[in-house]
Amino acid sequence: MTTSSHTLGDIEEYFDKLQILNQSVWDSVCNKPQIKKWLEQFKGSIVSAEEEQKYMIFALSKFMYFSQRMVREMLISLYRDFIRAPLIQVIRKNNENTTDMELLSKLYLEDLHTTRFIGVGNPAESGAHLLYIFRQVNNLERKLFCDLHGAFDVEADPNGGTPNWIPRDGNIKRYIFFDDFVGGGTQASRYLEKPITSIRNSNPDIEILFISLFSTSHGLSKLNEESLFNGNASCLFELDDTFKSCSLGSRYFDKPPSWFSIDTFRSIAEHYGNFLYEQPLGHGNCELLLGFSHNTPNNTLPIFWKNGSVNEPLINWYPIFERFDKNYGLWRTK
Repeated sequence: MTTSSHTLGDIEEYFDKLQILNQSVWDSVCNKPQIKKWLEQFKGSIVSAEEEQKYMIFALSKFMYFSQRMVREMLISLYRDFIRAPLIQVIRKNNENTTDMELLSKLYLEDLHTTRFIGVGNPAESGAHLLYIFRQVNNLERKLFCDLHGAFDVEADPNGGTPNWIPRDGNIKRYIFFDDFVGGGTQASRYLEKPITSIRNSNPDIEILFISLFSTSHGLSKLNEESLFNGNASCLFELDDTFKSCSLGSRYFDKPPSWFSIDTFRSIAEHYGNFLYEQPLGHGNCELLLGFSHNTPNNTLPIFWKNGSVNEPLINWYPIFERFDKNYGLWRTK
C-alpha cells in the first residue's frame, strides 16, 4: 500500500468516528460533504495535501462543539451551582443552619428579587442572547434582567471627571454580569471597569459578580482584578494553557498517533490562518478548538471558523464552524 492510499484510508476512519460524534453530540451540524469541502482547502503547502488533510480531520475529531441542547444544560448548571446554591448557603448560615425548605425557599425568593442579571456588551451580542435562554431554562422572572443602562442612571461629573453610575432601584443589592465566553477579558474590562469603579465607590455594600460558561485562565484572572470583579468572577469551565491546540502539552493531542507532530500541525494552522485572520492562531493566540451552536469564538483557530479572507481577496475560505462576526458599523473605523 502506498503512503497516499494509506493516508486516505486513515482519513476514512476519521470520517466514521466523526459521523458518530456528529449524530450523537453535535446534533448533525457537520456532515461528511461539509467536512470534505473544508478539507479540500488544505492543498499541500506545508506537507502533502493528503497529510495536511489527515492532520485537519484528526484535529476536527478533537473539536469541542456544544450544541443548543448542551448549552441549555450548562446554563442550568451555571445558575444552580454559582447562584442558587451559594445564596441558599448564606441564607441557611444566617438562619441558624435551618433545614426548613419552605422557609429557605421563601427567603431565597426574597433575596433573588434584590438581584439583577446584566448581559455584558451590546444587547444584540451573544451574552445577552444567552441570558434570554438562561432566564427560560431556569424559570426566572423577567424583571430580574436588564441591561447596564436599564439598571443605572449616568450622571456627568460637573468637574469633567468620570461619570457617576447611580442605581435606578435602591433596593437592589446584587448585580450579576453575564457572558457566554471570556477570552482575554479585555472587552469586558473596557466595557465595565469605569462603571464598576463608580458603582463600588458610591455603593460599597452592593455585590458585583460575574459569571460565564467558559473562560480562559488568563481572562478569568483579568476579570478578578481589584479594579473589576475583585475575585467575584467565576465560570463553569476554565480553559487553562493545556487547551492551546498548537502548543506542547495540549490536552487535545495528549496521546496522538505515531505520525502526528505538534510542530507540523502548528505550521499548517499558521500558514492557512495567515490568509484568513490577523492572528492565525486565534484572537489572543488562544489556539482553541471550541465552538457553540450560537457562534464560534474568534479565539478558536480561524481555519475552522473564518468565512473569506482578510489578506487575499480571491480566497473564499469555507469554514466548518462558521463565526458570525460583529458588525460595528463604519463609525468604529473613524
